[in-house]
Amino acid sequence: MDQATVVSAVDGLQNQVPGKFPKNLPVDEADGNHVILDLGDGNYALYAHMKPGSVRVHAGETVTPGRVVGLVGNSGNTIAPHLHFQLMDRPSSLGANGLPYEINSFEVIGKTPGTEAFDAAESNGTPLLIGALAASDRVTNAMPLDQLIISFAP
Repeated sequence: MDQATVVSAVDGLQNQVPGKFPKNLPVDEADGNHVILDLGDGNYALYAHMKPGSVRVHAGETVTPGRVVGLVGNSGNTIAPHLHFQLMDRPSSLGANGLPYEINSFEVIGKTPGTEAFDAAESNGTPLLIGALAASDRVTNAMPLDQLIISFAP
């Protein structure tokens, strides 16, 4: 992808209380503060649950790889701060099919103790212990595996 067009950008929704799902959240706020990009050829990218006041792009704007579109938060239908990313076949997270993808290059810099520890930290609203790796691992043309901590730094 050389560039993408911002289809929608929502900002200003509050962060949720960690460890508790929000009650009576309108369906149009499920993604929280978010950005949807048109990547072309019927492919769209969603970045969701961003921090209030952090979305840095606007609908109609063209963005290029490396551009910061927003910061990780805990807005929308979530119980823990995280970035929800998905590729999809239309610009609606709740009305689209997910698409497989590969990331050109990333570095694995840590990992969690596993899914059970992740789920416990998420439901309790407590920090998740992250284990550092003795040496980082550069990965190309792949999708990161679950419970890995990755960096996109050059």
